[in-house]
Parts: sequence; structure tokens; C-alpha cells
Amino acid sequence: MKKRNVLAVILAAVMVTGMLSACGGKSQEPAEAPVQAETEAPAESGGGDEAEAPKAAAASEVKVAYLAKNVVDAFHVTMNAYVGEQLDAMKAEGLIADWQLFDATTDPVLQCSELEDAINNGFNFVLMQPCEAAGSDPVVTRCAEEGIPCVVINSTTESTMEKASGYSGSDDVQAGEMMGEYINEKVPEGGTYVHMQGVLGSSAQIDRGQGIANTMTADKGWTSGGDFAAEWLAEKAVAFATDALTQYGDKLKAIVCDNDDMSSAVQAYCNSVNREDIVCIGVDGNKGPLTMVKEGTLGATVFQDGVAQCDYAINTIARAIITGETDGVEMYKTDIPFVLVTSENVDQYLTD
Repeated sequence: MKKRNVLAVILAAVMVTGMLSACGGKSQEPAEAPVQAETEAPAESGGGDEAEAPKAAAASEVKVAYLAKNVVDAFHVTMNAYVGEQLDAMKAEGLIADWQLFDATTDPVLQCSELEDAINNGFNFVLMQPCEAAGSDPVVTRCAEEGIPCVVINSTTESTMEKASGYSGSDDVQAGEMMGEYINEKVPEGGTYVHMQGVLGSSAQIDRGQGIANTMTADKGWTSGGDFAAEWLAEKAVAFATDALTQYGDKLKAIVCDNDDMSSAVQAYCNSVNREDIVCIGVDGNKGPLTMVKEGTLGATVFQDGVAQCDYAINTIARAIITGETDGVEMYKTDIPFVLVTSENVDQYLTD
């Protein structure tokens, strides 16, 4: 898929404003103006009366702390690589002073601790992939209190839309509904299904579960065989799937998963025990699951454009440098679409 060159976008914005010296970015596409949001922002941004309005430092003083959720999940590995590439380029061009990745290992307590380390070491702009909606929320509130711009990526915390400086993500309820609708199409008679959940308390787990519940209903012929806290992990999802097969036998018709690490592993397991009839689907559209779709061993995946989410978030740094602040409707984008990928369109997404 074709991706925008973030550095070119930033350089174009900087040159237009004349607030920074012109820089020759390495672009393969014509420079374009920063993306404008198509969604409405909250009525108020920042941390309220007691919090300082986040203000960006001058370009030469910007130090970006990238609080990554983890560095092992395939989906997050792709996002991390893209963010690193773009921040390295921004540093090389003198648009930021420095940046550092902080690996939370999907632990919200560690993520909050890492923010304190970042603050103590002079980092003054935060990009964060939350581990949990509640557990990672102190990062957002602490940044608001300190007047540090904080842009949340991919999933929300409890106060993201009120206190964060920006957000870039997608509608996870839609992802859950897309999975449910696909299963309804493939198994119109219904049956028993089970749901392999992500980390409990994360906004993606909550919202995708809601979308699944919205579409896989009793009037569609479905009975829930249970929600299982597989925590995004393939091995846990396979263990739970093994138990479900033992319990429900031929009545089990679908296994819906909150991510593709789980769905691809569970489908491979079902195939190995001659239950290719069970429909498995998940979210992300990583290379492994896409390859399975191409080969016909997995029916579909819901592609999540994590690079586009990061792309928009990184652009907020340029806006902050240019305007001197991070408040404003253009800092919030929640409509980066999910796409159902099947054998019919997989070649568009399966790239080297």
C-alpha cells in the first residue's frame, strides 16, 4: 500500500509557515499539507482549570518520548519501526532534538513509571500507545498537569478525549462489527461461538467486544460459548480453543478474536484437527495472517492501518512546532478506517 512520507509533510508545513528554516527532505511523493481531521474534537482539550495548556518547545528543543505498548507483537513491531524511521529523519533534519522509545511490555504500571523517567530526563513531547484504558490514564493526566503535549495512538485511555493533546486511531466497535458480519455471512445458520479477548480493560478489547455483541446475536442464530481472556496471546487463545472444541464439539462454528496473533494461531489449530469448517477471524492484518488468507488457510482478517495512525500522530509534532501549541480540532482523528481483507483483495495489503 502507498504510504505518505511524513517528513515531506512536515517539511512542507514548516516551509509554508516560515517559522523554521527550510530543509530538503527525502520524499518520494510531492509534499502535501498536514492532514486535517474529519472528526470533531472534544469541546475542551488539556487538563482543565488546574492543568497548564500544553505548549510545544521550539524545534531545536523538542525531545520526544515514544511510550510504546510493547516491542514484540507483530502489529506493534510495524508501528514502532515506522515511528522510529520518521523520528530518526526528523532528528537528522534538525526538526527535533532527540527521541527515545520506552518499552512498557504491555504493563501500564511500567508505562506510568517510564513517563516519570522521561520527564526527569527532559523529554517534553509524548507519543503513547496505551497498555490499558484505566491503567495507562495517569500518563495522560500527568502530562496535562505538567503542560507536556501528549498524543495518544491506536487506543484510548479514560481521559484521552478530555485531557490529551491529541489522538489518532480507529473505531474498534466497527472492527468488532465487521468480524461479526463476516461470520454471519459465512455461517448464516448460526451456532455456538467463542470470543478470544485482548488484555481486559484495554479500549480495543472493550470496543471490539461490543461490536461482536452487536452483530452475533440470538436473532442471528448465535449462542455465546464464552469470552476468554487470552490477552492477545496466540498460545493462550489456542489453549482456550482446545477447551471449547472439547466442550462444544460440532456445535462450535466460529472463533472470533480481538487480534490476528490469536486468530491465525487458532485457525491453524482448527485446521490441524480437521475442523476447517470453524470460521476464525481477527483484527490487524499482519503479514502472517495475510499470507494465510492468500493461501486459503484463513478466510479473512480485518486490516488496521497502524502506520496511518502513527503517521497522523507524528504530524502533530509539526503542528505543535509551527503553532506553538497542541490544542485544536485538527489534533484529533478517530476515523482511520478498518478494511475487511479476503482472498479478493488480499494482494492490495500483502506487501514485502
